[in-house]
Amino acid sequence: MRNATAPRTSGVKMTLHVYRVNQDGAVTEDCGTVNVKGGRMPPPLRDVYPPCGCPRHRAERAAAR
Repeated sequence: MRNATAPRTSGVKMTLHVYRVNQDGAVTEDCGTVNVKGGRMPPPLRDVYPPCGCPRHRAERAAAR
């Protein structure tokens, strides 16, 4: 495993290094790095309860009816 900070990449909001481990927690496979790019708005939270009451999500619910 590496113990260092990865260099910044333009437009990337989060970088994950993915490993596969066995039941004892030992690394069995290095699956590489995944970069999560950011957009202007985060994706809507549709699986939370109670539903979000902000104006943006109220408008989405009204349009879906």
